[in-house]
Amino acid sequence: MTVLAVPRVRRAALGVVVVAVAVAGGTAYLWQRDVDAAADDGADAPATRATTTAERRTLVDSERVTGTLEYAGAVTVTANGEGTLTALPEEASVLRRGDVAYRVDDLPVVVLLGTLPMWRDLHEGVEGGKDVRQLERNLERLGYDPGTVDQEFTSYTEAALLDLQEDLGVAEDGVAAPSDFVVVEEALRVGAHAVEVGQPLLPGTPVELYAASGLDRVVNVDLDPSDESLAELGAKATVTLPDGTTIRATVSSVGEVETTTAADGTETSTLPVELAVRRPGKVADLDVATVSVDLARDTKKGVVAVPVTALVALAEGGFAVQLVEGAGTPVLTAVEPGLYADGYVEILGGLDLGDTVVVPA
Repeated sequence: MTVLAVPRVRRAALGVVVVAVAVAGGTAYLWQRDVDAAADDGADAPATRATTTAERRTLVDSERVTGTLEYAGAVTVTANGEGTLTALPEEASVLRRGDVAYRVDDLPVVVLLGTLPMWRDLHEGVEGGKDVRQLERNLERLGYDPGTVDQEFTSYTEAALLDLQEDLGVAEDGVAAPSDFVVVEEALRVGAHAVEVGQPLLPGTPVELYAASGLDRVVNVDLDPSDESLAELGAKATVTLPDGTTIRATVSSVGEVETTTAADGTETSTLPVELAVRRPGKVADLDVATVSVDLARDTKKGVVAVPVTALVALAEGGFAVQLVEGAGTPVLTAVEPGLYADGYVEILGGLDLGDTVVVPA
C-alpha cells in the first residue's frame, strides 16, 4: 500500500489540491473542495467525521434507454371463404388449438397450430403431403385418433375428422377446407378488431378480421447504432415499469439497422432490439406500456469499492482517499480507480477490503 502522508496544515504549501469526485454515466466529474474550511491552520481535527469502509460489490455500468412493453409475435387473422361474419372473439382473449377463431353463417372456424398454411382441401384419396401430417397432428392433440401421424390421408384420418366435425356441429363431409381453419404457430392473444360482425365475406377476397399476438411479453427498444455493444444476445437488462417496480429481461433478438427519412430530408438510423421478459406474470396487468431499460455496458462482480464521493484528486495527478487508521488524523492514500457505476468506484489498488475512508458529511 502506497501512502502519501500529508499533514493537514501543510497541504496547501505542498501543492496538494483536494477535489471531490462525482460520477454521471460512468464519467468522473471534479470540483474543488476546501477540506480545511472548518478550521484554521493548526486547529485540531474534528472529533467525528463521516466514514465508510471498502466493501465488495457488483458494479454495473449501464445505459438507460426508453422501450415499449408489449406482446411478441404480432399477426393479423384473416378470413377466407364466403358468407356473413357472425362472431368474433373478445379482445384480449386467448385462442389455443381447437378454439373458435371466428364464425361465418354461425359456423365455427377453428384454430390449428402449425407452420404451413392450409392451401387445399384435404380428404381421403388426396395426394400425401406435410399439410396432411399437420392436420393429423392437430387431430391427435385434440383427442381424435387419426391412426399413424404421417403424410397420408387415410380412412383413420377421415374418421377422426368426421368426429371433430360432429362435435363442432358442422357438415360431416370428411373434408378439411382452408376456409374451415386458421393455422397459427402458437396460441394467440386477440387484439383490436378490424371489422364488425355482419361483414360480408366474398370468395377469393381475404378480409382482415383482427390483430393478434403471441402470449410472450417482450420489450422493444430502438437503439442508436453506435450503442450496438449494449445489445449482445443473452445480455441481461433491468426494466423499470411505470409504477417504479423493476423486472429482469434478456436480449432475445437484434435486428438490422433501420433508416428513416423525415420530410426535411433528415435521416435517422435506429437498431431494433427485442428483450424477453423473464417473469411475465409480473406484468400481467399491463397491456402496452412505455418503460425504462438499463442495458449493461460493463459488469464487474466482487470488486473492492467505495462511494465515489470518497475519492479526491491530487494537483500532481492521480486520485487518493482519506484513509482512517485508528483514531489518528486521516492521511491521503493513493488509489487506482477502476469502474465507476451506481455511485461507487472500483479500487484496483491502494485499499484493502475493510479499510475505513472519509466521505463527505
